[in-house]
Amino acid sequence: MVAKAKAMTISGIVVACRPEDLEATGRVVDALAWADVHYTDPRGRLVVTIEAADVDQSIERLTQLQNLPRVLTADLAQYCIDTH
Repeated sequence: MVAKAKAMTISGIVVACRPEDLEATGRVVDALAWADVHYTDPRGRLVVTIEAADVDQSIERLTQLQNLPRVLTADLAQYCIDTH
C-alpha cells in the first residue's frame, strides 16, 4: 500500500496599510497562527506568508487578511503547493 502524500499550500502576500498603522497591523497579522510577517516597509507594506491545508483555506485566509482593520489591500504575490 502506497501512502498518500499530504499537501500544504504556502502563499506569499503583500499587505498594504497606512504608514502610521504599520506597527499595529504587523502585530495583528503576526498574532495569527497561520501567518508570518517576514518584512515591513516604512511606507506601509508587509510581506507575509500564510500556510493552509488546501486552496480553499488559502483563499479564506487571504480574505481574512483583506478584512482586517487598517488593511488597505492584501494581494497574492506567490503561491506554492508543498507535498510532504
